[in-house]
Amino acid sequence: MPTLYHFHDCPYCYKVRLYAHERSIAFTSALCQRDALPPELPSLTPLMTLPVWVLDNGKPIFGSTTIVQYLEATEGGDPLFPADPMQRARCLMADEIADAGLLQPLLEVDRLTRGKEPGEWDLVRWRTLMAKARRGLDVLEAILGGRDWLIGDKLSYADIAIALPISVVERYGLDLSKHPGLKSLSERIERRPASLAARKTAAAAT
Repeated sequence: MPTLYHFHDCPYCYKVRLYAHERSIAFTSALCQRDALPPELPSLTPLMTLPVWVLDNGKPIFGSTTIVQYLEATEGGDPLFPADPMQRARCLMADEIADAGLLQPLLEVDRLTRGKEPGEWDLVRWRTLMAKARRGLDVLEAILGGRDWLIGDKLSYADIAIALPISVVERYGLDLSKHPGLKSLSERIERRPASLAARKTAAAAT
């Protein structure tokens, strides 16, 4: 059985767990601690980052989107990428928006504000980052266009890619009720068995 090296609180690791559980792909969980990385990690990824998916033959695959695309190409069952090349590209573009338009600015907000009083924040930078995140939400709401799912008429990788980012934006004071389509989508994804399993995989290992 393949092994997933992951952090319990990493959004990129969560994306791989959610994808694997949605497709019922079994894996062994190797939960890692940030202050005590496994000694074999340098041999698995030159970037020293997680997630890493290690095949039965010991060969590693790193990078969340790379892992997902490998699994999509090699595992049987119902695929989560559309067959149409343009629709597939739209899934990957949604992934880019979720990462560059939501996750990266919000993670930088964390770094900017952690352990500091509001009076110590770089407010110009904070406002810039929050505006970028709001634009990301606006774009995703427009892509959704009142439908249930981002791409097509059923859950796809696009929905998995944005699942965690849109589930945490309200922690940063962003009002998701201004994006009703995304709010509804987030609530439906969170209720799916795969979402519960993805969170349980991390929680059980901590």
